[in-house]
Amino acid sequence: MKAIVLRSKEDLIVEDVPKPSPGCGEVLVKVTDCGICGSDLRYLHGENPWSQHTLGEKRENPNNIIPGHEIAGVISEAGDGVDSQLIGKRVGVMCFSVDETCPWCRRNMRHLCVNTTHLGHGAGQGDRQYYYGGMAEYVPVRADHCYPLPDSVTNEQAAMLDPFCVGIHAVSQDAGPGKSIVIIGSGTVGLCAIICARALGATQILAADIDDNHLKAALKVGADRTVNVDKEDLAMAVKDFTSGLGAWLVADSVGMPLAETLPLVIRGGKLSLLAVKEREETISTLLLAGERKVMTSANFDYPEFTQGLEMLASGRVKVDDLITHRFPIEQGVEAFRVAESKEGGAIKVLIKP
Repeated sequence: MKAIVLRSKEDLIVEDVPKPSPGCGEVLVKVTDCGICGSDLRYLHGENPWSQHTLGEKRENPNNIIPGHEIAGVISEAGDGVDSQLIGKRVGVMCFSVDETCPWCRRNMRHLCVNTTHLGHGAGQGDRQYYYGGMAEYVPVRADHCYPLPDSVTNEQAAMLDPFCVGIHAVSQDAGPGKSIVIIGSGTVGLCAIICARALGATQILAADIDDNHLKAALKVGADRTVNVDKEDLAMAVKDFTSGLGAWLVADSVGMPLAETLPLVIRGGKLSLLAVKEREETISTLLLAGERKVMTSANFDYPEFTQGLEMLASGRVKVDDLITHRFPIEQGVEAFRVAESKEGGAIKVLIKP
């Protein structure tokens, strides 16, 4: 079968690889849609954003990764112990599974499990010839991690579930009536966070970015105000937007310095970091006065995948406008180039095997 293969750092090709077979408790999904995530671009350049952001440590990537964790498709085969009636079902795929025994899993914090097995970058998969992910014609998936899609959810929308659920996790505790929210970065995750915050009742949403096309998209999906930080002072804009108080939540998906983002937070508010970069930070601890909180937001937990699917199925939220480009798998290398360069206003680029 054809697959996009990251043979090693900066070495991305499309090639024929062995078609996998589903193991016990698994199904084989014929992939119809797989999104290129910003983390996929970082894997291409030799980083491991999952281990860095989730575990706070650096890990080397294996060779021969088949990227892709934003997956939708149709079940084509069922392994031992799986109901064959699932064959033919359209599904959205939850891309990670956990050990259920570590201290985090036992506290319903599965998204922080150190023993995660993850599609698309090889975590937890041991030594293999190829580390299967969604940018292939077929991918083996745990059957209980395949979510049948209602008629109201298309396969393309289902491929957006992963970043959408990251958005849910980032804002769900802080979005609500009377809350002002600042989203820094209007890429896919930032835009999904805006959609979720609006659906959950946030009263004021400001989006910041350096790309005017992305800021137009932010207005379209629910932002009240946008700021191009290359052309306008973000701190002054937030002060004006919040009547001088600051925002209850500042969600940073690009990794700005804390000295620039903490002053945007109201007393009692939160700065949530969706992107962690390895660097030294120098701030005055006075910026934390008034019970301001700083934390990271990593991944999403199992129940949020169900929540995201239910929100899409209800029609309350729309993600279709975020999908800007579609490529057949044969053009996978070009698709990565477009996703990274943002050529043609690219936001979410889909691979369609």
